[in-house]
Amino acid sequence: MSTSTEKEAVVNEVAEKPAAPAPAPAPVPVKQREGQFVEAYLRHRFQDRLDHFERGRKRYSAARTWTVAIAAALFIAAAAAAAVGMADGPRRAMWGFAATTLAALATAVSLYEATFGFRRLARESATTSVALQRLAVDGPTPDDVDGERLVAFVTEVESVLRYGR
Repeated sequence: MSTSTEKEAVVNEVAEKPAAPAPAPAPVPVKQREGQFVEAYLRHRFQDRLDHFERGRKRYSAARTWTVAIAAALFIAAAAAAAVGMADGPRRAMWGFAATTLAALATAVSLYEATFGFRRLARESATTSVALQRLAVDGPTPDDVDGERLVAFVTEVESVLRYGR
């Protein structure tokens, strides 16, 4: 029984001693934090916006291509209807109406394209995308970063994003 009382005494003695505070985590070096910031910034802000401008460039270019192609097809159909109307004397009024309607539709499609400015939007998206790609080439990497270069890079990227479309 003496061993059990000795064990209890040791357990009570250990329980009475205050626990040592846990050691504070070692501070993360500034260089490592800057590298983590660059990695997160490039992935979540920079690449996201670059992808957005690339998608916009493709979307606006495709929209312009389609509206120009549709307008051209309608103008060609209007010219064909007018030519047929010249050859078909008894139904000339009907062909004239068809030619006029097709020309009006072609004009409406051209007006739609000009109003939304698909060419301008595609050009602005492409310009912003190229500017971001140039910054990515010259920008810091997570392995090679310093404070001044990081601040300059983020400032330039945010300036491009602010004034880009």
